[in-house]
Amino acid sequence: GESDIDQLCVVLQILGTPNEASWPGLSQLPDYKKITFPESKAVPLEQVMPDAQPDAMDLVKKFLVYYSAKRISAKKALLHGYFYSIPLPTPVEEMPLPPREKKPPPGTTEYITDFPIRDITDAIRRQLDTLYFEH
Repeated sequence: GESDIDQLCVVLQILGTPNEASWPGLSQLPDYKKITFPESKAVPLEQVMPDAQPDAMDLVKKFLVYYSAKRISAKKALLHGYFYSIPLPTPVEEMPLPPREKKPPPGTTEYITDFPIRDITDAIRRQLDTLYFEH
């Protein structure tokens, strides 16, 4: 999604609109009545992830549960058969590493201009002087 609300709409379109049966206590949440979404039915995850292996699909289904008391815990998830099926996870020493040199964040690159920056600062200073000191 492109925003929090858009992401929520995407989730609701896939998992369906939650209700008290799928999420006990839902209507008691603090902001429950502040926003409403169109009613939608869940889409079978097999349609969303058609190439997923059965173990992967089972684990995803256990994660994507609205009611947290019914959702798989991280500890149990790490013991799930998905992590012990072929292809096995890549050993840490074989994992790709990110580049050692970090690129500067956007906007921090120095730009070369055809005119001295001093001309700009002097022009700004003159403009400010006329606004504040020449009355």
